[in-house]
Amino acid sequence: MEMQPIDSSLTGTRGTFGYFRESLEPNGFTLANWDYHRGFFDRKLDDQGMVYLRLPVTVKEGELDSPDAWLELGTPFVLKHVYQTGVEEDIGYYVPVASAAMNQFQEPADKDAPVEQVWMRKAEAIVRELEKRFA
Repeated sequence: MEMQPIDSSLTGTRGTFGYFRESLEPNGFTLANWDYHRGFFDRKLDDQGMVYLRLPVTVKEGELDSPDAWLELGTPFVLKHVYQTGVEEDIGYYVPVASAAMNQFQEPADKDAPVEQVWMRKAEAIVRELEKRFA
């Protein structure tokens, strides 16, 4: 997995889980990889589900799944995870890149896959829009 941070004024922004969820979900973000103390709002950037804009959140008060929990945003970053593809020998058909849900436990084909500039530019544009909204 390759992670590229994005300098942003979002870092340190505080709000309730309900506020962040209502603000981010209409823009394609979903809560991912969370426990009651921290998590991430993720937005898929590519069609294959390998490149994501990730907004880390830390709980400052309450529990993450509670609408009134107070959260603080961390530094946004782009995450790229390249999954393995290949021929399934037992049944003899080609296995295309499937959804991230299907491949989440698979070893990545390239753990250090670089994040291409096209994804960085797309992510930075999204972050700049969010900065305006949360300013």
